[in-house]
Amino acid sequence: MQENPDLWRWLTGQEKPPEAVSINPVFSAVQEKVMRNLNNHSAPETRATLGEPWVRGWDDIKKGHDGPITGNQ
Repeated sequence: MQENPDLWRWLTGQEKPPEAVSINPVFSAVQEKVMRNLNNHSAPETRATLGEPWVRGWDDIKKGHDGPITGNQ
């Protein structure tokens, strides 16, 4: 079993998934869909490079008490 933050980092390319995960066809299909959506709907400057956490995100404009402190990570 994997934690959601790990899966999200793997799906979005922030971290390289373990080989056992990366060769799973279901993971590959979901990752392809996630990356296609990111490429179609988010600016590159809001995304991290491999190995770096996101510091900005789609909901950064929410500056109220329910908004993120350092971005959509």
